Amino acid sequence: MERKLLDLLNKVLLGDAKELDKNHLFEIFIEVSRIRIRFFSRLKYFSLERNEISMDDIALEAVSNLLSSSESDYLQYLRRSFLTWDPPITNEEEAYAFVNKIIDQSIYQTIAKKYAELDPLFAKILKEIKRADNKIYKIFSRADTEFIALKEVNEKDELNIIPQDELILLGVMKLPKNNYIKNWIEEIFNSIKSLTEYMPVLPINSIALKIKYELTAAQKINLNVLPDPEIQYVMREGILRSLDRIEKKIQRLADKKEKYDERTITIFREALNDIALDLLEGDQVKKYYEYLKAYEKDLTQKEYRKNYRAQFEYLIRLLKNEITQYYLQP
Repeated sequence: MERKLLDLLNKVLLGDAKELDKNHLFEIFIEVSRIRIRFFSRLKYFSLERNEISMDDIALEAVSNLLSSSESDYLQYLRRSFLTWDPPITNEEEAYAFVNKIIDQSIYQTIAKKYAELDPLFAKILKEIKRADNKIYKIFSRADTEFIALKEVNEKDELNIIPQDELILLGVMKLPKNNYIKNWIEEIFNSIKSLTEYMPVLPINSIALKIKYELTAAQKINLNVLPDPEIQYVMREGILRSLDRIEKKIQRLADKKEKYDERTITIFREALNDIALDLLEGDQVKKYYEYLKAYEKDLTQKEYRKNYRAQFEYLIRLLKNEITQYYLQP
């Protein structure tokens, strides 16, 4: 692209842009949407082909859904998201990450609505979520999206919601004894509270997709393989940038979770750095337990499973996902 994306976002969302600038920005949005949909389909978050859902239709509808219903200011939602994004958007890399994330969220919601019409299992899960125990959970709507949250969440607050791709990768700390949907809801929220810095609140479509993903073994994602042509050659920049993003996430977790002392942060950071180097050099990635044991000599497998496994393996999945997304960004 000839123009800087950050400059274009600033001009269209915060300045006095001409229609030509707005059209240029939405052309970028549509192209990014097409790329991201191919990414989702490839990783089997949704089986689009099986359900005969048109990728082009999804791309156009996902971008359209980013526009506010206000006739006087249809950019209202995008502007508010841009201004409140955390961390603030200050360079091209962050501008692309912003565009990817907001489009990803819209794509998930768009496909999920169609899934509810075409996929009986997904529709059943949605129905059960809406029947969740109202003594523990509450369901509310905001900006045409239905959410489910623990009772403790103030729905009027700014919602810090786990992105859908991170939710898919998030390991469930304790698998339900049976496959009742109410038990899956409980364990997913427990995992969000324990393992992440996000609030215990999710769009109903998002948690339905997560449950469907967990119930359907055939849809498991293999993130050990980077997309072509990077299968043959992995660029150093992509891995190091992805590692930097995960290290920032570890620090944010440390700021919000008391259990993250400086020693735990250091162990996670050094072990993830070793994994990144093995990926970079094409070495076989060892058992995850071994990476931590290199920095905690007395660590037993029992202690690893009890105190570290869920969080550490979640961070590893995030690292691999960051690397994959890096190579698929426009």
